[in-house]
Amino acid sequence: MKFRIVCLIALISLAFCSTGFVCATRVEQMEADIAALQLQFAEIQKRVNNDQTQLTEMILRADRKLEELGSSQNETHDQVSQQNVQLALELEQSRNELAAMRGRLDVQQKALEEMQSSMQSVMSSMSSTSGGSGVILPNDQESLYRFIEENKAAGKADVAYTAMLEYIRRYPSDERNEKLLPQVAASLAANGDHREAITYGAKYLQQFPTGESRNEIIYILGDSGLKVGNCDLAKKSFATLQALNYKDAAARAKEAASCK
Repeated sequence: MKFRIVCLIALISLAFCSTGFVCATRVEQMEADIAALQLQFAEIQKRVNNDQTQLTEMILRADRKLEELGSSQNETHDQVSQQNVQLALELEQSRNELAAMRGRLDVQQKALEEMQSSMQSVMSSMSSTSGGSGVILPNDQESLYRFIEENKAAGKADVAYTAMLEYIRRYPSDERNEKLLPQVAASLAANGDHREAITYGAKYLQQFPTGESRNEIIYILGDSGLKVGNCDLAKKSFATLQALNYKDAAARAKEAASCK
């Protein structure tokens, strides 16, 4: 009986010790888990703090960029405004200069009209040798050219000649002078006015160097050159025509060779 009691007591003690060991082991495990969780929490908190710091820095940088952008926009706006003001000033200056130029052109146009009116009065007093009546030349270009053609067709050579001279004087660069200049040069040469014939011939070659009447004009220059003693002009003119086998250019070239 005593032995049973002792055994029972031993069993109870053993069970108690086992239970205490198990509890101690569980507590240690829990403490270890808590420590691990604390480490994880500390690591997560550290990352959160870093992220917050980076976020704060990004926000600050964004604010600075916005401030810089706003400042740049203000400066750009000021520059655009200044450029617009400068452009407006330059435009106004150009307008003023244009207005002044128009004023000068108006004055010049009036002066030109007065000169034409005076010239018309002078021309009105001229008389045609063919008919003895007053010759009034038209004012506008087309009417004057028709006047020339009509008088040529009517056999009024002197009137047509006067009109041709006026046409050439008024419209020196007109293409129809290719027909008028040779007629004037030939008329002058035929009337013995060789210096003027040379002048009008030179105008033709200058304006129409490859014109249809080129050789005819060169011949007039050579002949008039001989008549006024311009030997160099005569020699060059007839030498040019001789190379082209033009009319009696060879004989005239020999004649020019003896010119002194």
